[in-house]
Formats: sequence, structure tokens, C-alpha cells
Amino acid sequence: MRRVRLGLIAETALVIGILAVGKPVLVPIALAFYFAFLLTPMSAWLERVGLPRVVSLVTVMGLALGAFITLSSVLVAQLADLAAQMHSYSTQMSQKVATIRHGQIGLLSTFSDAFSDLGRVLSSQVSSTPDTTLRIAPQTVSLGDQLGELFHLLEPAAFVGIVVVLTIFVLARREDLRGRLIRLVGPQNVTVTTRTINEVAKRISHFLLTQSYINAGFATVVAFGLYLIGMPYALLWGVLAGLLRFVPLVGALIAVMLPSLVAFAVFPGWSETIMTVVLFVALDITVANFVEPVVLGRRMGVSSLALLISTLFWTWLWGPLGLVLATPLTVCAAVVGRHSEALSFLAVLLGDDPGLNAEVNFYQRVLAHANDEAQRLARRQVAETSFVETLDSMVVPALSLMARDFTQQTIDGPSAERVLRDVAAIVDQVQPASSVESANDSGVVGVPAESNADVLLLRLVSLVSPGITSLPLMPRDVLAQEVTRRAPPCVLISALHSESSANARFLCRRLSAQMPNARIVVLLASNPDKTGAETAARLREAGASSVVFELREAREALQVAPAHAGRVSVLAASSR
Repeated sequence: MRRVRLGLIAETALVIGILAVGKPVLVPIALAFYFAFLLTPMSAWLERVGLPRVVSLVTVMGLALGAFITLSSVLVAQLADLAAQMHSYSTQMSQKVATIRHGQIGLLSTFSDAFSDLGRVLSSQVSSTPDTTLRIAPQTVSLGDQLGELFHLLEPAAFVGIVVVLTIFVLARREDLRGRLIRLVGPQNVTVTTRTINEVAKRISHFLLTQSYINAGFATVVAFGLYLIGMPYALLWGVLAGLLRFVPLVGALIAVMLPSLVAFAVFPGWSETIMTVVLFVALDITVANFVEPVVLGRRMGVSSLALLISTLFWTWLWGPLGLVLATPLTVCAAVVGRHSEALSFLAVLLGDDPGLNAEVNFYQRVLAHANDEAQRLARRQVAETSFVETLDSMVVPALSLMARDFTQQTIDGPSAERVLRDVAAIVDQVQPASSVESANDSGVVGVPAESNADVLLLRLVSLVSPGITSLPLMPRDVLAQEVTRRAPPCVLISALHSESSANARFLCRRLSAQMPNARIVVLLASNPDKTGAETAARLREAGASSVVFELREAREALQVAPAHAGRVSVLAASSR
């Protein structure tokens, strides 16, 4: 086991090392697929309406590049104009800083002093004139250095060009890429690979396209709101806000900080700054908590905590571009883990499915002495479904897990008894008033097959089907004699775990021989899988009239039993 863990750690370190070293190659490829996922729905729609692949590709890339160039030109022009105008707002900034300094003390005053000192230093550096007595001889720059500087300036343009070319090829050859990936994985896995590719493409394309619509609406509302406030360059801040919302975590924070700082510098009062902050915060809360959950729903399939951790990881690994690519990369990893058994741990770590099933979570909480949390789980389940459904889907499976652990000796006897008592107390707390036992004897005698867990199972049956006379736990020969002496028209034998089926078969055989007219119902509280089906068949051969697996089925089976008047007697369980 230790060797396996060391091997997994080594493989993980190797993958991270490859991702870090291969950043210059992998980042453009990842961005190309990012934009391909974004543009594929539009390209596919144009092809469906009858346009050839080349025409649709040229149209989509032309529109995308045109929008990119237009937005870039507007943003650069407005940013340049804003930078040229910033020096004219120094008076308002000085007045506000002075107001903060004279009106506040402590930490805020310290920050104000620090910013003032920084401003004086920068101002002195900008306004200071060079010493005319000092002359520095110009250095000769070689041709190689000039070419290196030129290449350094052209590097962003080359990066954008590479991404554009790769995006075009991915869009044009997407079917061929899918076929090559299937062939690489293996033809024997064509179904799983196809399903994985389709789900990845559907989730990411839907997310990016829908997020683009939402962010475009967000940018429009922000620009219009800032225009009404009187904010200069409202279009610039609206477009930046829409683009920054694609960046998880810090995007929304940067989007609100930039225009707020400009409002602080431009306007002499505080009302415009406050309105700008309120506009961004109110709009972002509305979109994040009401619009996106309704429009996007659970389409990403990634938990919020996993997305947060993944964003930090990709930002650390690939920098700002990793921050942009974090969401689609996390979605890809979660989908691959969902369809690959070898990588299933990715689905557990990144997926939005609950960490534990309801019954396992309930059992774990009781086992950890967290009965309040277990009770809250049960109450929530009762509110969402029903009391009977909660017993069948959560409480009884949890008891089966306890019985299995006791059989495998992973839990001792006192701990098992404590779990039984706590579960019984929780059931008493969450049961509705309508499920309290009635005072009418139904003529059904409940018989525990082997353990105190079977006694508790009878108790649960009596809650959903009142009027059962439950016998205490005793040796099976004595138990069979007591049932024969009572001669009831119907007998219910409870067996919480398949390990109790041997005693249940003995009771069925003995009771069916001595009371041939009695109806014998066996509640086998285990999953009706192959093992459960085989156990049920053996119980029917031993004389059981019917074998049920849930409390709901037990209630339906007991309703056919004749009833007669009398007091119900639920006897206390004793040790065997």
C-alpha cells in the first residue's frame, strides 16, 4: 500500500512537472481549444443552415476577430485618454486624502500616511530635473540587442497569432481530432470515449456561450448605470467588467475596484463613488445568486470548493492565463474522472455530487457521536420525501452498514449497541405525530431473527404499520414455541442483514410446519441484488409466504393479514 501511494505521488509530481515545463506549448493549445469550444456552436449552426465548412469557419473567425479588434481599439483609446486626464484630478484626490487623514485615526491614518509618502516620492521622481553637471556617455547598442528587443515586443503578437491559427485548425478538423483521440484511447473503449468527449464539449461550450451572454448583459447594465451616475468612460468600464467576469475569483473584484478608484479621483464628493460600488455589488450578487443558477444550473458538474482550489492551482502553474483556463480545465478533469475508472478519484474530488450517500453520511454521523447532525439529516430527508421513505432510504441502510461492520469485527458490541440506541432516539425525534403506534392489535406477531438490530427493525415496522405485537429477543427454539403458542394469523420475521437469514429460514420452516394456515412475511433489509434474490428464494423454499426488502413493502404485505381486537404489546428486547 505504501509503495502504491509513493507511486501515485511520483506520478502526480511528474504530471505537474510536465505541465510547468511545457507551459510555452501547452498554454496556446489550451487557449485554442478554449476558443474552439466557444465558437463551435455558432460554426455548427451555420453548417446546419447550409453553409460549407470553409464559409462558416471564415464567417465565425471574422466576426470573432472583428469584435476583438474593435473592443481592443476602443479600450486602448479610452485608456490612453484616461491616463492623459488623470493628472487633472489630483486636487480632488488630495482633498479626499486630507479628509481621511484628519477625520480618521489608527490603522486608516497609518495607511493614509503611507500612501501620502509614496505619492511624494513618486512626485519628486517625476518632477525632479536631472543634474546638468553629470553626463553619461551613450552606450552603443548592438544589432543583436536591438533585434532581441524587437522580438520581445513582437512576442505577444506572435502568441496571439499562434492561438488564432490553432483555433482555426481545431475548428476545421474537430471531427478528425475526435477520431484520433478515440483511436489513441483504443477502439474497444469507443463508447466511453465518445460519451466523454461529447459531455466535455457540451458542458464547456454551454458554459462559455451562456456565460458570454450573461457577461454581455452584465456589461451593458454596468455601462448604462455608470453613464447615469455621470462616470466618464462608462463604456470602457462596462466592457472591462464583462470581460473580467470570465476570470474566476479576482475578476469581479478587479471589475469593481477600477471604476471605483476612478470615481474617487474624478468626483469631489463621495456619493458617486458609493453609487458605483453599490451598482457593482448589487448587480454581481443578483447575477451570481439568481441569474447564473437558473440559466447555468448544474451544467458544469464541478463543486464550488473544487473550482476555487483548482483556480489557485492553475494560476500558480500557468499564471494569469491559468486563471482564465481554470474553469474549463476543471470541468474536463471532472468529466474524465466520471467516465474513467482509473481516474475516478477526479470525479470524487472535483464533482458536485455529494461526498457521501445519504445512508453512509447518516451512519457516519451517528458513529462519530454527532447525533444532532444526524437528526438534521433525517429531518431534511423527511421534509423532502416522507417518513417511510426516509426509513427505507437512510435509516435501515445505515443499520445494515452497522450490522455488516459488526460481522466484520470493525465495530465492537458496545459501540453497536450505542448506535442502535442513538438511531432509535433519532427516529423517535423525527417521526411525525401521525405515525405514532395505534392501540389496535392487527393480529401480526413480529419476530426478530437473530440480534437486537432485528428488534429495532421490528420497531421501525411498527411505526409505519401500527398494531404489531413484537416478541423479545430469545433463543430461536423458545421463540418458535412462543409464536406457536400464540398462533397468530400472520408472522413477521425481521432480518436486518443476510447473516440473519439462517435463523430466519429455521423459523420459517418450524412455523410453517406447526402453523400451516399462518401467513409468514420475512423482511430482509438488504439490497435486492443477486445475493438478496438468492436468499429470498431460499426463504420461500423454507416456508415464507412473501419476502420483502423495504418497510413500505412490509406494510403492504401485512395489510392482507386479518385483524382482530386487542392491546398491542411491544416487549423490550433482551440479550440472546
